Amino acid sequence: YAVIHPAEREGLGVALLQSSAAGVPVVAAAAGGIPEIIRHEENGLIVEVGDVDALSRSIESLVLSSDYRNTLGEAGQRMAKEEFSIDAMVAGNLSVYRELVAT
Repeated sequence: YAVIHPAEREGLGVALLQSSAAGVPVVAAAAGGIPEIIRHEENGLIVEVGDVDALSRSIESLVLSSDYRNTLGEAGQRMAKEEFSIDAMVAGNLSVYRELVAT
């Protein structure tokens, strides 16, 4: 399985975070905040917005290799836990607040 998200516009892409947290690899267009979540060939695949050929090749690479799907899915799961878990988000916000108070 994989999530294919060729959006032309996107805020953060919460559905992509949820997919990653579930260990599902993602192919997405580099729209909005998506590149903050999906890092090309690290925890998913990114294509330029509107590049249908690159989208097709990316999907094909996942269809042809369960090992690649698993590798990207596992990396996405780690990233979601380390960077976007509730604890990570609270720590990040607290850090910003402390920095603001210090100035």
